[in-house]
Amino acid sequence: MKIWLRILGGAYILVGSLNSFAFLFILGVYGGKGGVEAIRVEEYVPGIGHLGGWVLYPLLGLSIAGILAGVGLLKLRVWCGRLALLLSVGNLLILPFGTIIGLLTILTLLSKQGRASLLPAAWNRR
Repeated sequence: MKIWLRILGGAYILVGSLNSFAFLFILGVYGGKGGVEAIRVEEYVPGIGHLGGWVLYPLLGLSIAGILAGVGLLKLRVWCGRLALLLSVGNLLILPFGTIIGLLTILTLLSKQGRASLLPAAWNRR
């Protein structure tokens, strides 16, 4: 079980790092004129509105949370169990790699051994 948790930790760190790189790339390409406030998609794609900020900031938040969950899974910390489960639900919508990571996280953490190692005592009563 510890090997699976460490593999998932590495996967979360990798995906979080790639999301951070995507955030910095988008910020560099579209935000060069005036920083973060200049990220407005309507300048480049009319009719969409302020979609740029609404997409970028959750991307940054999810990438930081993914890196934190990955570090917690690598070190087998108890606090990362709920965070990894929460992120796995969001990852299910990202095809194909996010779905794979999300399903593996759900199956690993909700197994009997996973609940015993990383989820709080309330989840272990089953």
